Parts: sequence; C-alpha cells; structure tokens
Amino acid sequence: MRLPLRILLTALLPIQNLMAAGVHQHGAAQLDMVIEPPLMAISFSSPLANLTGFEHRPSSDAEQQSWDDTLAQLQRAEELIQLSAEADCSLSRVDLHLPFTAKSRIQSNEHEHEHEHEHAHDDVSQNSHADLMAEYQYLCANSPALKVLQLPLMQRFPAIELLEVQMVTPSGQHQRTLTAKQTGLQLP
Repeated sequence: MRLPLRILLTALLPIQNLMAAGVHQHGAAQLDMVIEPPLMAISFSSPLANLTGFEHRPSSDAEQQSWDDTLAQLQRAEELIQLSAEADCSLSRVDLHLPFTAKSRIQSNEHEHEHEHEHAHDDVSQNSHADLMAEYQYLCANSPALKVLQLPLMQRFPAIELLEVQMVTPSGQHQRTLTAKQTGLQLP
C-alpha cells in the first residue's frame, strides 16, 4: 500500500521537532524530502530574514523589491535544487506558504503558472518572527538515478549558514546537516 506524500512528509518530523515547532533560528533552514518512486517531494523552510533580510511586510520600495525577488527566486526551483538529468525528473508543482500577504508583482494572474500556488497567513505582527516555506513536487521517470542533489540555494540565499536535511527514501529515514560551502547532497 502506498501512503500519500503528505503522510510521508509528516514522518520526517521527529518528536523533538514537533515539540520545538516554534523554534526560529536565523542562519539555519530546513529541507525535508520524500522519495517514493516515481514521486519526489521537497519542502524547504527558512526564517524570512534568511531570504529577504527582514521578517515583516515590506514597508519600503527596497523591501518590496527584495520580497518580489525572493518569491520569484523560490518559484524557479531549478536554480535552487538541481537533479541529475539521468533521473528524468519534471517539476509538477510549486507551493509557497507565505507568512503574510503583500503587494507583489509576481502574484498577478498573468504571471502565474498552473503548477504554482501561494498560500498566505496574515498572522504576523510587525515585531514577530516569520518563516516562509516552499514545497516542490517532482515526477521522476528514473528515480534510481537520483544519487546526488545539487543545492545551490545556500549560495542564492547567503544568510543561510546551515541546512538541516531530513529524508525518507526507499532505504529508510536519514538526516544530514549541510554548511554553506556544501552544495551536494548524497542520497542514500
């Protein structure tokens, strides 16, 4: 029996992470991955400060530009997560879970793609911490060829110093910690 990806993604959260769900650490981000051939789901979450330099609704033109650039960058999964060509993977869905709504040029209907979705939660006060999550779903014709992921996302967002990785693969559950200088993730 195959389990839905959402159930498998929850298997990535050890009990201590569930208890510490409110932890918000600048400089650190989380990447959760489930590979259940032919499907692969990746969830990337980070404090907003790691991505934009601030954690509130944009309040200046410069902050608005940073917000727009960040959202556009997160939509371009191929620049953040690079899969081996041999695996023959295609991106089937991108979901952004935003901490608040803000005027953004990329949110206009003429620029949205069928597989891109944004969800906003307007529960962030001016002084609170905010996180942003991006989910990517792939279909891979040759999943066994997934041996290494290249993750240039830390170069795209240099405020991320550590990337905590949790994976559920056909070989079991695994954890890794990558530093900013590491861009390759060996898959078990």
